[in-house]
Amino acid sequence: MNVRHLSGAIITLVMAAVAAAGCTNTHIGTAVPQPIPSTTTSSADRPRELKIDGFKSCELLSEAQQAELQINQPPHQREDPIFNSDTCNFNNHTTSTTLGLYVMLKHDVSHFAPGNVNGVARAVRILGFPGFEVRPEVDEPPLQQCAVNIGVSTGQVLRSQYITLGEKHALPQEEVCRRATRGLELALGNILAKK
Repeated sequence: MNVRHLSGAIITLVMAAVAAAGCTNTHIGTAVPQPIPSTTTSSADRPRELKIDGFKSCELLSEAQQAELQINQPPHQREDPIFNSDTCNFNNHTTSTTLGLYVMLKHDVSHFAPGNVNGVARAVRILGFPGFEVRPEVDEPPLQQCAVNIGVSTGQVLRSQYITLGEKHALPQEEVCRRATRGLELALGNILAKK
């Protein structure tokens, strides 16, 4: 097995481990088991209801956008077992980083609100749509991550999660969240352009 395939396998295993961690403190942005919130983000909070049914996660970024985000591997589609969603990992094996894009059709953005997730959640807006950025409560080098969850319509979320693994290419937490946000901005912009 060559180095490229080995590092790809390691990144995939890390992503699977992070996802499998579920509701532990090491996986940020996963809903903590609790009753379904009685309130949701109303459609008045967003510019419009933007249904994302039919969009494939690996088709949300152009090749030029992937280059901007320093992605140097072909997209890797998978079904996320935690969110039961179509997910795509965009990897850079050189820097041991992954941008994951999730098309979530059965979750409301309120599931990612403060108090509902492991980690620190704060309200954000991306292209006018409301959501939450979630980052770890404590830095856990060499693993760094940040998730941005945007309520594009009632019961549907577009999620971006940026993960970096490796002391050699460590990034400040603000940069990890900036990259997660940028990936989501590009993906959401492409969806808006098609609707």
